[in-house]
Amino acid sequence: MPENQTLISSQADDEISLLDLLIVLAKHKKMIMGITIAAALISIAYALNLPNIYTGTTKVLPPQQSQSSASALLSQLGGLAGATGGSLGIKNPNDLYIAMLRSRNVMEKIVKRFDLQKAYKAKTITDALNALQKASNISVGKDGVITVEVDDKNPELASALANAYIEELNKLVQTFALSEAAQRRQFFETQMKPARDKLTDAAIIFDRTPNTSLQYRDALRDLKYREAIYEILAKQFEMAKLDEAKDSPLIQVLDKATVPEKKSKPKRSIIVILTVLVTGFMGILWAFIKEANEKANAIPQQAERLRILRKKLSWNVQNEK
Repeated sequence: MPENQTLISSQADDEISLLDLLIVLAKHKKMIMGITIAAALISIAYALNLPNIYTGTTKVLPPQQSQSSASALLSQLGGLAGATGGSLGIKNPNDLYIAMLRSRNVMEKIVKRFDLQKAYKAKTITDALNALQKASNISVGKDGVITVEVDDKNPELASALANAYIEELNKLVQTFALSEAAQRRQFFETQMKPARDKLTDAAIIFDRTPNTSLQYRDALRDLKYREAIYEILAKQFEMAKLDEAKDSPLIQVLDKATVPEKKSKPKRSIIVILTVLVTGFMGILWAFIKEANEKANAIPQQAERLRILRKKLSWNVQNEK
């Protein structure tokens, strides 16, 4: 029986506590509703005054990072060549294109091309670059597709800026590709002359070595080695010339940015809903704090404790002494 009475008493306490909470809310309902409605009206006015933001979006597939023609040739020539060619690969080529898109070189050209310093009302070119960087979102998906998104109040400018990123990236890729091919051609060209001289010397030594002598095998091995080295360099040189002459790989545009018809920001309904929820919660919390304060003041002992607490929390230096 005592256990049953304890259980009933506990349930009664819970019910009384819940009723007390509801009574507090009902007592301060005007304050809670007033604060919530006022916050809702303010948030609606704020959200309506926010400018519409449009997002220009373009998606591109960069050139697949494969071995250059020279390194591809190396990989076909066996052990040594394969080891050399394999070291030329890049683990994640998309990181290179992301870095190019985010580079100051590309962004500065876009700022000057669209006179963004004036459009963003920026005092300096650096401020305009920071504004463009803040308005831009460049990412790459698991499928390797690079997405460029640019926000702006002007939908036409938003789409134009997104497309400009890809156009400037294409120019940069072409410049780097031609420069790299030219450097490889010059390198192999300078290496071919000493290789040719060593091959000539090896051929002379081989011709002068009798077939029956012990040095004949060494001379033949050295001649074949020099021939293989010169053949590799010659083919690499020709491949570099072809790479320099042909067009560099272009960026494949999957989805070109078009003028957005609908705004992407702000989410006015979300702003209002979150404001109402947060303000309503704060109003309820304030009602409970106020009710607890009133009850504490009604009890002399609790009132004295509250007075001491207020004194300790005060920033007044004299109160702390």
